[in-house]
Amino acid sequence: MSQITIMKKHLLFLFCIPFLSFAQDVNQIDIDGNKQGVWTKFYKNGKVRYKGQFKNDKPFGLFYYYRISGELQAEKKFFHNGTAAATHIFYKGGELQAAGLYVNELKDSTWNYYNRDSVLILSEEYQQGKLNGKTKSYYYDGSLYEIKSWRKDVLDGDWQQFFMNGTLKMQSTYNHGKRDGKETYYHSNGNVYFKGKYTDDLKVGVWEYFNESGVTDTIINYNE
Repeated sequence: MSQITIMKKHLLFLFCIPFLSFAQDVNQIDIDGNKQGVWTKFYKNGKVRYKGQFKNDKPFGLFYYYRISGELQAEKKFFHNGTAAATHIFYKGGELQAAGLYVNELKDSTWNYYNRDSVLILSEEYQQGKLNGKTKSYYYDGSLYEIKSWRKDVLDGDWQQFFMNGTLKMQSTYNHGKRDGKETYYHSNGNVYFKGKYTDDLKVGVWEYFNESGVTDTIINYNE
């Protein structure tokens, strides 16, 4: 074998070493069975399913998740030893669909949802995976439509709806998942449409209905 041939083989071996090292550094498990370093998983069609990094079996830093078609579906930035993840979810095409926080794989804090025109359409407050606080929904133009109050996934507190011009459309109250207390609806000109009272999710007492001019139209007594 000539000296030139030997040198070529030696150079080829040296050239391959970085690639072999890189391949060996991906999807590694230590002697204790913990994931370490860069991990990449694939669909059966060869497309990347997700990629990110682990430290002692805990995800950290940025993770990217892909649809089977290859489009980016979500990205998560892990922190607090992998227990929390700031998350962005995307429509096909790349527009932001939702953004929020996971803690121990449960929704937490504020989650915002957008339409394909990047207009906010829904905002929700979570605690340990349950609705807790306010939810706000919006018209297609971004103006506020509705506010609801929640406690541990149950409607509890004020409930309001609005016309697109921002004036109040209705107000009511929930108590442990049931309507309770005064409820009032309004005409778009601000005059009362009808009003009455709920007790334990049932209409009680006198309910009054008015025309747009504010003149009484109908009276119904639910206690009779």
